[in-house]
Amino acid sequence: MPSVDRQRNVIGVGAVLRRHDGVLLVRLTYSRHRGKFMFPGGKVEAGESLEVALVREVQEETGVEVVPRGIVAVRHRVDPDELNLYVLFLTDYVAGEPRPDMRENDAVGVFGLADFKRAPERFLSIVPAVARPVLDGEVVELRRSDDLPRSGDYDAATFQLYGPSR
Repeated sequence: MPSVDRQRNVIGVGAVLRRHDGVLLVRLTYSRHRGKFMFPGGKVEAGESLEVALVREVQEETGVEVVPRGIVAVRHRVDPDELNLYVLFLTDYVAGEPRPDMRENDAVGVFGLADFKRAPERFLSIVPAVARPVLDGEVVELRRSDDLPRSGDYDAATFQLYGPSR
């Protein structure tokens, strides 16, 4: 394993968007996961908040506009050359008809619990693990606190705290 000073940090975000009796997913066209369905999302760019990156990535990948509600899962992975953190937000639909971007994904669909049981090989393993509690109504959301006291140059766009909703 390389030394820590050579390891890069990557932060990604994903949207768990309930649609009808399922969640909206995209079929990946890249990596070892090509052909599998995953939550829409992607990497956070320098200077972006998690929420801004999420809205941008979902719009780019699916044509759908969403509003983040709260964090429902965090996946942490240590690879030989990077530390990879992936934050999944429960989101609300705002507008747009789902369509693939034909670069990072080639299909968009809504999948439910029966789909995960019938053909689990079609999905990355994180999908049913996160989607099941959301679809069963058993998920705990960590919501952004907008009444947090801030100091210095920080504002609501640059300093955010997520915790159990009250």
